Amino acid sequence: MAKKKRKSGGIVVIKKANQLIESRYRFDIWETRFFLSILSQIKRDDDDFQVYRVWYRDVIKAFNLKSNQSYHLLREAAKSIMSKSFYVSYEKEGTAREVQYHILRKIDYMKDGQESKASDSQEYIDVTIEQEMKPFFLQLQRNFTAYDLRNVVKLGAYPIRVYELLKQYESIGERTIDVEEIKRMFEITKEYPRFPDFFRWVIKPAIKDINDHTDIQIRDVEKLKEGKKVVSLRFLFHRKPDNEVPHMRASMERTLEIPFPSQKEVQEAPDMLVKTKKDLLFEKFHEEVVQKLGVTPSVFMDLLAQYSEEQLDTALRVTRRAKASNQVKSSIPGFFINALRNGYTDPKEEEIKRQATANEKGRVVETLQRELESLREETAQRINDQIKALTTDQPEVTALAIDSLKDNPYAKVILEKKEKSNKKPLELEDYRKDKVLRDLVRQAIVDQHPNIFGEIMQKYQPRIQAMEESIRMVSR
Repeated sequence: MAKKKRKSGGIVVIKKANQLIESRYRFDIWETRFFLSILSQIKRDDDDFQVYRVWYRDVIKAFNLKSNQSYHLLREAAKSIMSKSFYVSYEKEGTAREVQYHILRKIDYMKDGQESKASDSQEYIDVTIEQEMKPFFLQLQRNFTAYDLRNVVKLGAYPIRVYELLKQYESIGERTIDVEEIKRMFEITKEYPRFPDFFRWVIKPAIKDINDHTDIQIRDVEKLKEGKKVVSLRFLFHRKPDNEVPHMRASMERTLEIPFPSQKEVQEAPDMLVKTKKDLLFEKFHEEVVQKLGVTPSVFMDLLAQYSEEQLDTALRVTRRAKASNQVKSSIPGFFINALRNGYTDPKEEEIKRQATANEKGRVVETLQRELESLREETAQRINDQIKALTTDQPEVTALAIDSLKDNPYAKVILEKKEKSNKKPLELEDYRKDKVLRDLVRQAIVDQHPNIFGEIMQKYQPRIQAMEESIRMVSR
C-alpha cells in the first residue's frame, strides 16, 4: 500500500548521505522535483522503504507551479529516473573506483492518453525505491546533510546541487571544489569546455538563486588558478539570520537535526567556528590602531562594537594621510577616533568613493543583466515545457509548424540554404538536430497557438522589456 502523505507542520525535511550528494548523476528539473517529493516522505525513524505515493497536485503546490502543467511531465520524470543511476566514487589501494546504484525498482502511473478520461483521483505515481539505496536515506546518524525542502522549491536543477554541496559545509562557511569535480558530479564535462561559459551558465545563476531563495548567503566565490587556468572555486557563505528567511523558524536547526561538524572539520577551520566578527576585526586592525596609532585596547574594542570594517578602513586611511601631511593638530589617537565617529574625509577618500560608486553601478548593471538572462531562460523553459506537453498530446503540431515555415520568406531562405548544404531535402531528424531549425519550428508553434502561449508572453515580455530599459537607464 502506498505511504500516506504526512503533515509536517510546515517544515519538510530532506536528508541525504553526503556520499550521494557528491555522487555523479544528472537530473532535469522535473526529475529533481519528483525525487525530492519522494524523499520528503521518508521519516526519521523509518528502517525500511515504503511504497511512496507522489501526487501531481502536491508537486504543483510544493514547488509553486501553475496547475496547467501536465501530469505527463511528472510521469516522464519518473520513467526517466527508472533508467538512471547514482555513481558513487571511492578509492581502494590508491585506485579510484565507482559504484553504480540503480535508483528505483518500480513505478506505477496512469497510462499516457488517459488524462482526459480520468479524474484527479488517478493523478499520482506510486514509487518503490531500490533496497540498496537504504544506506543513503534511512537511519542516517553521521555524514549526512539535511535541509528544508522549502529552501529549494524555486531553484533549478544545478542550483539545487550547488546548494546541497554548500549545505554540507554550513558550519564551516567555506568550501573549495575543483571545477572538473563539479562538472563530473553534474555530468556536464562536455557541455562547457570553456570556464567562462561554465561559470556564466551554471555557477552565476546558482549563486543568484541560492542568495534570493534559500537560507544561506554566498558572499563571494574566489577563482583559484594554476597558471592562467581556473582549477577550483572557493565558496564563502553563511547562514542567513532567521528574520531574513520568512518561512524559517528559530528552532529549525533542531528540527532538521543538522549534525555538529566532525573533529577533522574543527581542526581544519577552527577560526571559522569559534571566532566572532568582533574578534576578526580586532585581529585585522590591532597592529595599526592599537600599536601604531596608540588607541587603547579597551576603547578600540568598544569602537569595534559600533562600526563596520569599511568605516574602520576609511578612518584609518584618512588618519594615515593626515599624519603624513602634518594635518593632525591634536593627538593621533584622538584624530582617528573623531575620524571614525564623524566620518572624516579628504580628496583622496572622495576619489575612492567616486570609484566605488562607479564600481557599484557596474555591479548593478551586471546583476540586472544576470537577472535578465535568468528571466529569458525561465521564459524559454516555460515555453519549451508547454511545447512538449502540446506536441505529446498532438504530435501533428510539429509537422504543421514545419509546413508553415515554407510560407515564411525569412524561414524559406534558411531552409533552402540548409537543403543546399545537406544536398538533400530536409527531414524531421534534421529539424531536431539543428538548433537554428529547432528555433524556427519552436517560434512557428508559438505563433500558431496564441491562445496557449499568449499567457506566458503576457507574463514575461513586459518584465523583460522593463529590465532591458532599467539596464539602459543605469548604463547611461
